[in-house]
Amino acid sequence: MRIKVKWLIRLSILSVCLFVILGCSNKKKEIVSEGNAVYYWRTTFRMNDYEHNFIKEHNVTKMYVRFFDVVENWDGKIMPVGTMIFIDKVPQDVEIVPTVYISSGAIAQYEQFKDKLLARVEDMASANGVKYGEIQIDCDWTESSAEKYFAFMKEFKTMLEPKGIGLSTTVRMFQLDYDEPVADYGVLMCYNTGEINNWETTNSILDINDVKPYAKKLGGYDLPLSVALPCFSWDVTFGGEKNLLGIEYDSYDFSDTKRFSKVSENKYEIDKDQERNTYYDYWTPRYVRHEEVSLKDILDAKDLIVSKMSNAPLQIVLYQLDSVNLSKFSSDDVEKIYR
Repeated sequence: MRIKVKWLIRLSILSVCLFVILGCSNKKKEIVSEGNAVYYWRTTFRMNDYEHNFIKEHNVTKMYVRFFDVVENWDGKIMPVGTMIFIDKVPQDVEIVPTVYISSGAIAQYEQFKDKLLARVEDMASANGVKYGEIQIDCDWTESSAEKYFAFMKEFKTMLEPKGIGLSTTVRMFQLDYDEPVADYGVLMCYNTGEINNWETTNSILDINDVKPYAKKLGGYDLPLSVALPCFSWDVTFGGEKNLLGIEYDSYDFSDTKRFSKVSENKYEIDKDQERNTYYDYWTPRYVRHEEVSLKDILDAKDLIVSKMSNAPLQIVLYQLDSVNLSKFSSDDVEKIYR
């Protein structure tokens, strides 16, 4: 009789263990599906043939689509801007994740908009035939707004759970210094790693030397992570006092030597406008830094990040789905990044 009881106890323990293991396994499957992922970060949803083919060829199963931004305007009012306009229908065989960017200034006043944010996502998704099971929050919170960000994530997840909707978040490199937010998983942004506003910076998109100090912190970061890698280029403009003015997406022709004088490998000075015979003022571009990333840059950063993670990344995510920039990489190059 005692032997039977012991076996029953052992079987019960084994059943519980199996239940927990299977439950964890199922949860992981729910968080991230098999396949690759991309960001779609524009204000108009329209995919060309190249982008449709890219999705199919590279087994892209998830698209993080930016729906809108939440920012604080000049008078302190919180408002949505840059709302996505859907011209084309979203692919029906790809998981769409509505993604909302929240500025550091706005997150400090999240109580004002958390309900409106969810309602806006729901309305946009319904109006444009977007089926989703997850929302992603992209926030550039800093030390001063960290407390509000963490509180928002906790409350927002509580709002989503009864609806059966998951919650993910972006994780910037410097944010690895802090605790993990309440979320199902994060996407580590392995780009925009340098000081973009500093003229002396060589490449603010991705520099392995900027990544190294943060990569070693990944082993102690408990939130499951996907890894986002950059496949884009841009031109960063500066005024006469080397003050940051803005970003232009490959709009300059540096082969025009009458207009541009090369300062260094990827930096240029815009020559004085002879017609006006005046020097550019504080707010007029006078210097341009062209930034892009090579396949080697991307793979080196990926290898470093993955080697420091305690677990393999859930997915590799490319930023972003854009035929102009992605076409600079061969199909084999893309597969090397995703593998």
